[in-house]
Amino acid sequence: METAGTAGTAGLCVQFRMGHAAALGVYAAAMSAQHAGPGPVPVCLVGPRMMFPARSVEAFRAANPQLQVHWVDYTEPNELRVARSVGRVGPGEAALEPPLSETDRAALAKAVALIALDLPGNIAQLAPKLRFVQAVGAGIEWLVAHRLDVGGVTLCRASGVASSSIAEFVLARVLEVAKHTRRLEQQQRDHVWERRNGSTLAGATFGVVGLGAIGRDSARLARAFGMRIEACRRSAQPGDVDPDVDRLWPAAELDQLLGGCDVVLCSAPATAATERLFDAGRFAAMRGGATFVNIARGSLVDEAALVVSLRSGHLGAAVIDVASQEPPPSDHPFWDAPNLYLSPHCSASFEDYTERLFRLFLDNLECIKNGIPPSNMVDPGRGY
Repeated sequence: METAGTAGTAGLCVQFRMGHAAALGVYAAAMSAQHAGPGPVPVCLVGPRMMFPARSVEAFRAANPQLQVHWVDYTEPNELRVARSVGRVGPGEAALEPPLSETDRAALAKAVALIALDLPGNIAQLAPKLRFVQAVGAGIEWLVAHRLDVGGVTLCRASGVASSSIAEFVLARVLEVAKHTRRLEQQQRDHVWERRNGSTLAGATFGVVGLGAIGRDSARLARAFGMRIEACRRSAQPGDVDPDVDRLWPAAELDQLLGGCDVVLCSAPATAATERLFDAGRFAAMRGGATFVNIARGSLVDEAALVVSLRSGHLGAAVIDVASQEPPPSDHPFWDAPNLYLSPHCSASFEDYTERLFRLFLDNLECIKNGIPPSNMVDPGRGY
């Protein structure tokens, strides 16, 4: 389930996989039992100050006196985050865990709910009263690895919080490719006056692999440019339709979708099933001269195969905002691959991100307290 995360509680709780219903009753009861007193509900914000600016946190505290809010300065390096995602945290990776102050430990020991980017490996021991974790983003593979559900903890993604800004980034990069702005800027630096006309998006086909909040907002923007929208999603069945796309494809027919697209956006979740979803065969299945865009995770792409396809001229361009190793090492082929538009995992904007995240958290907390399905509740069996 994926929603924008800014609607009211009723709107956030419309769609729901009924298999979670019994679990939610337990969660609600457990949350009430863990915090039965008259005082405010203990909540921890776990992540960097960039994610939780002091001004935003103070405003959040002032507007919600029913919550006792504590910021925990805990951010894991990407190496540890990736290791958690694939279940390979050895002694070397575990040693990378940032230390926690005694004040932070005391706050976690009382916390019933968290808004978190990362969680320490022993979070179950650190936060025995924990019943709800709101992730700060749509990607949560390293949080799923903690198996919070085993301890009766609800985990929700923040799908939709940044989808509009990421969609704008996607279309900006696609326009950059189509209109040759990179080459035009170079010509200006070189004092070269040479006409270079770009291509038109209107009438081209925009393919979306993973029709969640980001994929859907990107599709809507692409449609505004007059593009035809085709999408593939795991749950789609033959004959299914969707109001935001011209054709919806089942996952088994992904290769057929790829062959008809001028632009392909990868916006699917990172799971074991999607690892290297785009390999040499998938790039070969794409239309010659097409543009590939990845704003999901680097694990979904065989990066060597992508570079080979670019160098051969089969792919026209690739827009890459995420990589399997961030930052890529200095000798990584992404730095110099032809027609590859690389950015440092920055497609989301943070202008009002924290405030939108806080609104989603409050709505989801209210849902869980009342035994109502929250928005973007993670299904541990699916990994998202």
